[in-house]
Amino acid sequence: MKSTRPPKGWLIDIEGVLVRDKAYRPVPGSVDWLNGLVKAGAPFCLVSNNTTHRPEELIAALCAVGFDLKTENLVGALGLGIRWLRERNRERIMWLGSANLADYWTEEGFELVRGGPCQAVVLGANTGLTTGDLDRALDPLLGQGADLVCLHRNLFFLDGEGKRRLGPGVWGAALEALGGAGTVVTVGKPSERIYHEALKRVGVEPAEALFISDDPVADLVTAGKLGMQTAFVLSGKYADHEVLGRLDQDQWPDIICGCPADLARSIVDSME
Repeated sequence: MKSTRPPKGWLIDIEGVLVRDKAYRPVPGSVDWLNGLVKAGAPFCLVSNNTTHRPEELIAALCAVGFDLKTENLVGALGLGIRWLRERNRERIMWLGSANLADYWTEEGFELVRGGPCQAVVLGANTGLTTGDLDRALDPLLGQGADLVCLHRNLFFLDGEGKRRLGPGVWGAALEALGGAGTVVTVGKPSERIYHEALKRVGVEPAEALFISDDPVADLVTAGKLGMQTAFVLSGKYADHEVLGRLDQDQWPDIICGCPADLARSIVDSME
């Protein structure tokens, strides 16, 4: 374990850190731990690649299991994707994410198309995505210069039953390999964009922040590159640290612990 210092700001992943999976079952001890940060007035925000729930629904689901949270505590890939599209006047989009969010996109002022011309193909988590859905994106990307907007690049996630499901990072890599003329952008993790937004929200410099995640590859490498301290918790995607073998040693997290409730002890131990 590397030497660490008490953070001034906390950047916290949701799934695998606060809750086990998309059933939103709390990780043992996580409710008391996070609510302790809230009670202490510690600067924090949730940094989430969740693209299956509206932001207010996500916060409501977390509050329903005991977390003391407000919508302003969330920096999410979905919101950043909407901002990116609006700033570039991309109003006609092909949404290849969860069907549950189709109405949300419409309410936010976007026109959704299943085929024909569009300005952007937008990828989010979608366990029902088929090769036929991906085929529909070929003409926009290759023939119309549509942008490819990946809300995040997670290769897999845990569904409501705790099963591993392929994530939009897999489909994004395939569609990017087509070499279309439009812009290819990722707005969520591991793109630096969402980390900078979270730091701004919390009001601390990178060296003053601790980023906590269950995914050292997709989440913590970027955080460390930006100068943040990093904590890898074993309460989500990975039950041990074998995954670190995919990284160079200088990319390893500063702290490894079982769950967020163990962090205080881990930080003290690293300072001794």
